[in-house]
Amino acid sequence: MRMLGLSLCVLAAAAAGAAAQTPPPPNPGGPDASPTVTEEGPTVAGLTITHIGTYMATSTSAPARAGQLSPTNTIGTEAGWHFVSEGTDVPARLGTRFGIEFRVDGAPAGEPVTLYMALTFPPQGLRNPNTGAMLHGTRIAFPNVKIGALSLLGYGFDSTWEIVPGTWTEQIWYKDRMLAERTFTVGKDE
Repeated sequence: MRMLGLSLCVLAAAAAGAAAQTPPPPNPGGPDASPTVTEEGPTVAGLTITHIGTYMATSTSAPARAGQLSPTNTIGTEAGWHFVSEGTDVPARLGTRFGIEFRVDGAPAGEPVTLYMALTFPPQGLRNPNTGAMLHGTRIAFPNVKIGALSLLGYGFDSTWEIVPGTWTEQIWYKDRMLAERTFTVGKDE
């Protein structure tokens, strides 16, 4: 299995221009006081979902890093993906990939943010036969998701033991805020 890592479409990463700057507030302590330091960062307003369903892609796999718990301890990065079906019905077949394609709404465009994909597996869970580990869900950090760029988070069946029929729920989070949730039904091979 590869947790289909964040995939960024190079075509969609154009900057929207510099944000307007406002002068800092006056220093209430007078001219000799230390200036007030404020931390500014990107603003994430939400997601615009562009596709939900199964897709094909070129995938490369790498070992999972800290904060990236996956059933096979690998994370995949997708390139050149295209959707082959829209919707939430997923065939129980090796090589099937499914997920959510989206753009992060916010500012400034092109600024990287960290999103989290939470995936809940069917009640029987996934058991990795190589490690004996049983997982009922996972939460994986995906840093460097660019605001405004076309992105994809999903899951792919690379081993037969991963193909568990039932309800799979994918959520996309930014910090403590859920931005999207979709339920997929993995059924019999079509």
